[in-house]
Amino acid sequence: MKLSINMAMTLDGKVVRPDGRWYGLTSSEDKTQMDVYRSQSDAILIGKNSILNDNPIVKIRAIPNALNPRPVILVRKGTLPPDKHVFEESDHIPLIICTKSNLKEIKTSLENKAEIFALDSDDIDPKKVTGILKRKGYKNVLLEGGPKLNFSFLEADLVDRIYLTIVPFVIGKTGLPGIADRNSELPGFDQNRWTLKDHFAKGNEIFLVYEKP
Repeated sequence: MKLSINMAMTLDGKVVRPDGRWYGLTSSEDKTQMDVYRSQSDAILIGKNSILNDNPIVKIRAIPNALNPRPVILVRKGTLPPDKHVFEESDHIPLIICTKSNLKEIKTSLENKAEIFALDSDDIDPKKVTGILKRKGYKNVLLEGGPKLNFSFLEADLVDRIYLTIVPFVIGKTGLPGIADRNSELPGFDQNRWTLKDHFAKGNEIFLVYEKP
């Protein structure tokens, strides 16, 4: 199974607006390219905060007759409102992976909206998540989570590819995250040089594809 991260980043390396959300910073070209990446995937990994903050539409709209990947939602604590786009507009019933501590809460609010799988722990272990997806037969998984979720999968050495869009804005505010964010660095970050496999421009944006050596 191959796992790819898809993120957009400003010229000064930020992946969120000052209010912590992403709305309005990408163009129609980026949305079309995102659908290309989605059309090459059979599952999309999404974090709880991404759904709460951005309420993404996960259906492919730019490519006619494309097969939509299945949403896989990671929820470590609490639950989600059932009226989010991911539950209303997906072609597949979403898969929610939660912990043993919030299983009851999720079942109460989302049992008729999703397939629910609880890990035998109080945290979301990326290796256990990828194990579940492998057993379900998924071959290409696209991670569309936030910086903290990206960090956890990079730290576990589970990411094979990074799709990165450079968008033409400079925010300037300190303290905003990059594509991976935590209080510590990734182990051996300067020994693991990613390989640039592709690059192209559309409009004012640059699209980069990096792969693990």
